[in-house]
Amino acid sequence: NFYAMLRAHSIVFTEKLIGGLKPLAIAAMGADKFAKMKEDIAQKVMDRLPTIIDHSYEYTTMALDLENTMKEKMQRLTPEEFEGVLHPAFEEDEIILIMVGGILGCIVGFIQLFALFS
Repeated sequence: NFYAMLRAHSIVFTEKLIGGLKPLAIAAMGADKFAKMKEDIAQKVMDRLPTIIDHSYEYTTMALDLENTMKEKMQRLTPEEFEGVLHPAFEEDEIILIMVGGILGCIVGFIQLFALFS
C-alpha cells in the first residue's frame, strides 16, 4: 500500500530530522506525545500529497532529464538491440501485421498488374 509506505517513510524522515535532539524532545514532550507528533506529521504529508504532487512533475522531469536520457540510450542501440526493444510491443499483434502487409501487397500487385498491362 502506497500510503502505508509513505507513512513509514515520513516517520523515519521525522526521526532523522530530529536527530540527536530526540532524547530532549522525548523528555520535553513525553514519549506518547512524541509518537503522536510523528503520526500527525505523517498524516499531514498524506493529506497534502494530492495538492503538492503536481508540483513535483516539473522538478522530476528536469532532474531526471528522461527525454534526453532515453534519446541518447536509444541512439546507442544496434539495430538488433532496437528490434529487441520494439519486438515485445508488437509481438501480440505480429500475425495481424503480417496479414495486413500481405493483403496490402496483393492489392498493390494487382494495381500494378492492371496499370502496366491494360
